[in-house]
Amino acid sequence: MSAITAGEKGNVMTVNGPVEPGALGRVLMHEHLHCDIFDWGAKKLLSEEKPITAERRAYLMTAAVPYLKPCNEHDCFGFLEVTPAPWRAWPTFYAEAAKAANMHIVLCTGFYRDVEQGTYWVKRPEDSIWPFVREAPVDQLADFCIREITEGVHGTEVRAGAIKLGSSQPEMTEPEKKALRAGARAQKATGVHITTHCTRIGAETAQLELFDKEGVDLSRVAIGHTAPHLMNPESRKTCLEWMKRGANFLPTNMSINEGNGDRWRPLVEAIHDVFDAGYGDHIAGFGLDWAFSSESGPFGPCIGQPPPFLHMYTHTLPAFRKMGLTPEEEEQIMAKSPQRILPVR
Repeated sequence: MSAITAGEKGNVMTVNGPVEPGALGRVLMHEHLHCDIFDWGAKKLLSEEKPITAERRAYLMTAAVPYLKPCNEHDCFGFLEVTPAPWRAWPTFYAEAAKAANMHIVLCTGFYRDVEQGTYWVKRPEDSIWPFVREAPVDQLADFCIREITEGVHGTEVRAGAIKLGSSQPEMTEPEKKALRAGARAQKATGVHITTHCTRIGAETAQLELFDKEGVDLSRVAIGHTAPHLMNPESRKTCLEWMKRGANFLPTNMSINEGNGDRWRPLVEAIHDVFDAGYGDHIAGFGLDWAFSSESGPFGPCIGQPPPFLHMYTHTLPAFRKMGLTPEEEEQIMAKSPQRILPVR
């Protein structure tokens, strides 16, 4: 396998090559431009990435990409596509979309979680996780990630620049443990950061303990979907203890509408608390988790309030400012922390 070169270290690996961290400006740190998981007509889990169809390309270029370019007006030039294989778009599409939107897109390698039966698309046990994750040994999974980072995805010149891993429960399943070990080894081999799916309180500790045992520098980890973890006073204490050891936490799913604005006030108060404790730089950014996906039905927009992606700047951040988010906190969270975490180290 190829290796990360000395000239690439310190830069962010985007779908169009390495860029200096400052070029990102503000960053959307947890989004899905394309996440095609399940064929609802054939009732089949998708397990192989194929070149994007003309119809799918046309759809995304009209329904999704036009909302990325206006983010530039808010000094946002960075976008982390956190969809792992095999549900991403074909890699060359991201290179095309990045140029069309004037956006530095960072593509993830890695593996999704073991989804509970009866939720989303999972009607059968065999559909809960990508079969490759269940069947392959740790070393093969790690090699897969390393190859996508150092050589390219599907034989293209487009390289992954981050590793996505996931679990939901305080106790991980065996396939999840295997996937996280593989991702940890790929992180140490390449220096890109790990971003996670972590929805339940307690899952953050399970993930971070595993990464710590694998020898991962915890400052290279962003634990995702952790707004509830920070908003809960007891859980926030746990997060702060992990922050002291270097870990980063990434609040997501912060769509704002007329009926739910006040539910986010405890998050803004929690952010003040984290900053007052001296660990504001360990809030790894914000993400909407806006998705064009097929997790709950035929492929289309499925998470978040419109407009896609731009909602962060037209709705979420303005509402947070009214709740007391300071300019210093906002700049740290949206720009300084992502620019620290995303470069290859």
